[in-house]
Amino acid sequence: MSEQNYPDYIRKMLVRAEELLANEEEADPAEAAAIGFEVLALFPGHEEASRLIQHAFRDGQLIRDNRKALSRLIDEWDDRLWQQHRRLALSFGYMSRWEGWHPEYEEGHDDEREGPADVRKYLQEGHAQLLEDYLGGQVEGAEASWQIFQGAIRLSKDPRLTMLWVGKEYARQGYFAESVDVLNDLLAKFPNDQEARRLWAEVRWWRDHQDRIPWIPPAGDGSRFRRRMAEADPEGLAASESPENILNRCHPPDPENLPPDMKPLEHVPSELEKEMKSFLEAIRADPGDSPVDWSYLDAIERGKVDVSRFPKWAREFLEDIDDPEQREFTERMLLEQFSNKALYPDDEIDSQDERNLDEDDFADEEDE
Repeated sequence: MSEQNYPDYIRKMLVRAEELLANEEEADPAEAAAIGFEVLALFPGHEEASRLIQHAFRDGQLIRDNRKALSRLIDEWDDRLWQQHRRLALSFGYMSRWEGWHPEYEEGHDDEREGPADVRKYLQEGHAQLLEDYLGGQVEGAEASWQIFQGAIRLSKDPRLTMLWVGKEYARQGYFAESVDVLNDLLAKFPNDQEARRLWAEVRWWRDHQDRIPWIPPAGDGSRFRRRMAEADPEGLAASESPENILNRCHPPDPENLPPDMKPLEHVPSELEKEMKSFLEAIRADPGDSPVDWSYLDAIERGKVDVSRFPKWAREFLEDIDDPEQREFTERMLLEQFSNKALYPDDEIDSQDERNLDEDDFADEEDE
């Protein structure tokens, strides 16, 4: 279907989304993106809606806020793969406006919150196994959870709710490809399920764009983390890599909580191997034209911050700092702020105009 053949109400929805982005004082990129996802739920191939979501996610203030929120939990220089997974999951949670998240926390919605009663113990065991990977990078946990969830879906007296629960579980933990697979199966059996279709549209977009979420640093292999920790906290590094560390040991599921007739956990389904490989390829892809200059991480690691490109007010501010350690800390903090090109493009960074950073930026950094 060509763009001009979409119903008129679709054009009105997109115009509303654009208005939410155009209001400089009250811009709401998350709500604008939500409208884009609603369009994609109705017309999955709507390219303009997909581009609108990408545009909304490149909002400078949104990038700033999400970077700050993530940095409170994960340092941007922590390039371990499982931390990248956590960033994606947390970001999805920050941004999602799907209404289906909320009823599960209301009284009387135990099935939405914990899964249908007849397969609840299997779903909870699958959840625990998924956390083995999400919280510590133990891939065996993700492999086991897939098989446990599939067994629960097969046995459930309410397959629709069970599949929706599993799809939500995978989405909130950042396993977008797996979530899409489960939701595809749900929609094949229940094609009129609008609640599932809306979630499917959102998770599908994240699956296809997870390598281009602008506030998430490029994926790595953990080498930057090891270098930084070796310099700042060698004992902490040794503890984090010790076989005795609880995060470095995969805890197998309780056999009593496994679906009957489930295949051995050593068996990895071919479709799961494919999904895991596609995730690695996606997050390690070149993010292209990023609105964040992530090279600041290299500059900080080398200890060479070029303050000559800072605006005049920033250079003067640094000149008033006598303590070398405090000056170095402030240089790094400013470089991190200026790396958000959406708020501080190069021509403005190089300018002599006075500019003020949000006082919260200074407070947050000093608190850390």
